[in-house]
Amino acid sequence: MNQPITEALPTPTGWLVAPTRDFCLFFIRDPKSVMIAPTVLTQLWYCTEEGIPTKLKNTRRLDYESAHETWNELLSHDWDLVEHQINDEAA
Repeated sequence: MNQPITEALPTPTGWLVAPTRDFCLFFIRDPKSVMIAPTVLTQLWYCTEEGIPTKLKNTRRLDYESAHETWNELLSHDWDLVEHQINDEAA
């Protein structure tokens, strides 16, 4: 018998800033997605040299696997994870 899923799968969440500090990417779990197949929304922002988002460039919806792949690839290419939200007004 199949066990029901009682917890959402962990998804990449937070801000990644490009090594050149010209872009930052925001990952957030899509609240409308189902627990068994979560999707992740990403927002690509232009940002200042300090890594502060200033203008939204685009938004995309990724499946669970693609979101993890993108997250890990960016981290391996020297994108920095920002532990706190950079700009409350922009987000």
